[in-house]
Amino acid sequence: MAPAFPKNEYTSRQDRFRKELERADLDLCVVTAPENVCYLTGHATPGYYTYQALVFPANGDPVLIMRESELINAEESTWFKADQLTGYRDELDPIEVTAQVIRAAGKAERIGFDSRSWFLPPAPYQKLLEEVKPQETASIDAALGRLRLVKSAAEIESIRGAARIVNHAARAAVEAIAPGVRERDVAAVMFDQMVREGSEFLGMEPFVASGPRSGNIHATWTDREIRNGEPVLIELAATRNRYHAVLMHTAQVGRLPDDLQQVADACARARDATIAAMQPGASAQSCHEACVGAIDADGLMEYYRKRTGYSVGIAFAPDWGEGGLLSLGYGETTPLEPGMVMHAVPAIRIPGRGGVGLSATVLITEDGPEVLTRIDAP
Repeated sequence: MAPAFPKNEYTSRQDRFRKELERADLDLCVVTAPENVCYLTGHATPGYYTYQALVFPANGDPVLIMRESELINAEESTWFKADQLTGYRDELDPIEVTAQVIRAAGKAERIGFDSRSWFLPPAPYQKLLEEVKPQETASIDAALGRLRLVKSAAEIESIRGAARIVNHAARAAVEAIAPGVRERDVAAVMFDQMVREGSEFLGMEPFVASGPRSGNIHATWTDREIRNGEPVLIELAATRNRYHAVLMHTAQVGRLPDDLQQVADACARARDATIAAMQPGASAQSCHEACVGAIDADGLMEYYRKRTGYSVGIAFAPDWGEGGLLSLGYGETTPLEPGMVMHAVPAIRIPGRGGVGLSATVLITEDGPEVLTRIDAP
């Protein structure tokens, strides 16, 4: 195993992040979200359920802290020198180890945290503050978000690789759909294709829902057998170097009832309207409004209760998206920029009846939106 990208890719990210720390007048920051740790270092492991942290000083080398048994993974996945990797044994308190690293880094009067991280809960956070006693703390979420939203050429190539896998796995799943086939059989085909073509472990499980269950959001596969005349909604992702691409598609077995065919037609128009609106400089809210306008024109707004899309990139469970950085929804005034990658995902669900979702992972370019995931891709 080797780092996902050349050393200069990570050096560039760290240099830009260090400038953000200087701009915010922070002495150092403590990064705990696995996505942020991976972005800045390349370190990626399913073992992030145990404590890990990146102590990143404004001046000096960053130090990555993790369970001692995880050190071998960091040695292989990062460009860090041995003295930048600190392991703790299971019987030790990792917060005390983190405090030692912070004190060794020098001045720590103003400390930043990725405050939206799920991996530094209140009790250990308070203990860390008691140990190092900073004069002030600040959130560095916005700074990291600005860096992560606009992808480099290397990041985009990884997303393209994930998209190719998604397209092939989705097509294999659709070809497996037939009356009498179980939802789990479709999921098995999907997983088999994804893994064989090179996907790593996912940030979230795929979804397969047939018949009335297609009207349920986030419905995973069951033993239910697919029947004639009903929709089968699938949503799947693939990942390369932790970078995800996503696709939602709805297949139909035979002819759909008229009301669900109306939903399918409306959803296709909403997806196309959303993609057309995803121009550089357009606000995230305006893309959502394009989707809502199309659905409203078909008289189906009572069944559309969600955002229209979200950023994708680095992800670890429990989510494959970067919606915490940017979503297509009301109140999102951030303009789209070349290098951003968004999952546009209109889905219209009628509870107890069924639903249709049709999506695309879209790269924003200087010339407009480029669709990366689609069911008919070569």
